[in-house]
Amino acid sequence: MGRVYKQLNEEMKLLWNESLRINTVHVEDVCRATWHVANWFVENGKVGSGESFVFNLADKGDTNQETINFHIRAIFGIETGFAGTVVSNFAKLNIESVTEETNEKHLAPWADILKASRIKSSPLTPYLDKELLYKNALSVDGTKITKVTRFEYIVPEVTQAKLVEVIEGYRALNIWPRD
Repeated sequence: MGRVYKQLNEEMKLLWNESLRINTVHVEDVCRATWHVANWFVENGKVGSGESFVFNLADKGDTNQETINFHIRAIFGIETGFAGTVVSNFAKLNIESVTEETNEKHLAPWADILKASRIKSSPLTPYLDKELLYKNALSVDGTKITKVTRFEYIVPEVTQAKLVEVIEGYRALNIWPRD
């Protein structure tokens, strides 16, 4: 969405406030954790044991909406902010229409951006499901996997450099605009 707001030359405002938690984990750590846990099951005789384990993945960054906004401001050179309590509560009461209006605002410029970069299709989209607009902290404890299996995260928190690295990876795949 940051790229869309750069195109629109508008401030990007998120619902609720800066402290709403939205934990992150780098895709490299997700892939590594999957492989690590599979090996851990085999090495510890857990395969076929009937035991079940659930491991949440979340880096140690304790990320919130302001953390993300900080990086979006730096990467895209746009202003970011928050809609505030009154507007956010109004959106909550009218979630269907707010979601539709938001998606209409984002999707046409995104299509124009892709077209200008000669990208015919991309799995990346600024489309938002209504569930993403609720005041639900997306926050889990990602330490159980480190305590039980000794897994170690290699990307300890979301950073501007890592986000730019992901964007550059998408550019290399020709699914992100070339600005």
